[in-house]
Amino acid sequence: MKGIVQFQHQLHYSVYPTKKFKTTTCLVSFAAPLSAETVADRALLPFIMEKSTATYPSIELFHTPLEELYDTNLYAGASKIGKEHVIQFQLEVVNDHLVGEDVLSQAIELLEDVLLRPNAYDGAFQPLIVEQERRLQRQRIESVYDDKMRFAQQRLQEMLGGELAIPSLGTLEQLDHVTPKSLYEAYQSMIQHDRVDIYVVGDVNREQVEQAFNPLESLGTRRPRLLPEASLGEFKRLEEHQDIKQSKLHLAYSLDVDPRTEAAIRMQVVNGLFGGFPHSKLFMNVREKESLAYYAASQYSSLSRKLFVYAGIDASNQQKTEQIIEEQLNALQAGEFEDETLQQTKELLFHQRRQLGDSPRQLIAWMSGADVRPFSLDEEMAIIENTTRDHVVALAKEMVLEAVYCLKGAEA
Repeated sequence: MKGIVQFQHQLHYSVYPTKKFKTTTCLVSFAAPLSAETVADRALLPFIMEKSTATYPSIELFHTPLEELYDTNLYAGASKIGKEHVIQFQLEVVNDHLVGEDVLSQAIELLEDVLLRPNAYDGAFQPLIVEQERRLQRQRIESVYDDKMRFAQQRLQEMLGGELAIPSLGTLEQLDHVTPKSLYEAYQSMIQHDRVDIYVVGDVNREQVEQAFNPLESLGTRRPRLLPEASLGEFKRLEEHQDIKQSKLHLAYSLDVDPRTEAAIRMQVVNGLFGGFPHSKLFMNVREKESLAYYAASQYSSLSRKLFVYAGIDASNQQKTEQIIEEQLNALQAGEFEDETLQQTKELLFHQRRQLGDSPRQLIAWMSGADVRPFSLDEEMAIIENTTRDHVVALAKEMVLEAVYCLKGAEA
């Protein structure tokens, strides 16, 4: 994207100076290899750290300076991205020029307090805060079971194995082993070993960002993002039963497409035609024409080298739904789609990219992904525009069905 300023010191910075927004958004990202042994501690850690610091050792004390800085917002969380577990801390602060004072530097000082001076003593976080946040984390993990679409996708990923099988929050059993001391050990590892990236969107310049974040320069070392290799295991199928009305059918396709290549951009066109948009084959045929599904869609995950299909169905329609999904892929592989449909898919992908400028969070998400993709936004749009029928056919033929999971209702 034009206007993005990237530079490297000890840390890596991506800055998008713009006067479009009334706020400045800053994101500090810590990335480490995804591991079942550390995921539960790392997933809980940001929720502990955002509540208090050594300087402001209670939730109430910490919120006071945030409120005084025109209700600055601080968010923290964790997720898995490809082969990495990522902890993020995000600030949203009012534009300095709107209030006539240097709010940004003061807010970043608070963020630095969170990152460098946590509320810990004698090698452990505060037990009361840890216990409170662990209860909330337990509820988050349990909520996956109640959201049957998320539950089915998690079960499908467990079937695929490897990093995909590791839940981003960890398991309840892993959470039970998290202690104030183990959390502090996870914090020390994060500070000393994680790759650290900083993203800023707002009315700022490079010098301002360098000066404000200079105290964090002692953190981390820059290393390439970990990328999964192509993998295709033996075909797997699993059916489970619960007392639900709508069954969940989830499929995983493996494909050998390097996320750093033009082919990964073109795969977004393939996905759009297959199930990514309302005019796609899955939506028009599985849902509309055959009335087999309450919803039917697909999603391409370049970092996982997978394409996932989701459908909400009546249990009695499972076999026929799988058959129609297979027929739609076969049609795509045979080039059976209209030129107008291909162009419509491209236009929707263009629209998504044009909307990036409307949201600081979307801009930062795109800048983060640009660490993998060696293309500018204009170059990505040119790749999409130049994607031909032959490109789509060749890439669709790369898709190999690897796993099918169905969560069936009790009547089945």
